[in-house]
Amino acid sequence: MELVQGFTGELQPGPYVNCPEEDCVYVLEDGVVTRYSRGPKEVIGTEPVAVDDADVPAHQRPRLHRIARMLVESIATARLASPFLVFVPREAAAAGIRDGSGVVGAPLPGEQLVNVYYEGALYGQSEMARLADRVFYAHGRLVEHYPTVARKTLPVASLIEVGTFDPPSGTITPVDAHAEVTLATWLGSETLDPAELRRSRSGP
Repeated sequence: MELVQGFTGELQPGPYVNCPEEDCVYVLEDGVVTRYSRGPKEVIGTEPVAVDDADVPAHQRPRLHRIARMLVESIATARLASPFLVFVPREAAAAGIRDGSGVVGAPLPGEQLVNVYYEGALYGQSEMARLADRVFYAHGRLVEHYPTVARKTLPVASLIEVGTFDPPSGTITPVDAHAEVTLATWLGSETLDPAELRRSRSGP
């Protein structure tokens, strides 16, 4: 049994517990310990099974509790991991994503796809005034696998990678000057205000 900080193929990005003795992995989805079987060549299955105390014999429950604890603690730690990629969607991918939204994502290994979470502050929330604020909230949902409609799986080619987000400092670092221009356009400005790249700290 091993905790892995990384990706699980088709699963959402995040830590998982690898159990080769059972030919499966465990993840935490919406607060529930969930088991995915492994097939040939260790390919992870697509039929998850939620697991709780009622599903295992009494002598195996301490092990299940340990798995759950490992996952909860590792997800909390993942909030501080860095960096996370910040994107601006190209026109075809922008459907349903409000201009100026904070878009953060994690590429799926071995795939030309990216899981992205986004926050557009549709209701003008004061704690989401800056781009970095919106990226912060989108990032939180990404690492917690939070169920939300503000999530898409998009082709890599439909996204422009413009920078990285560092959760501890709450800052976005553009990849280059061209990325700064792209961000300014996404925000509806001629030039990029450096304040947009730092959290306002009015939120949590």
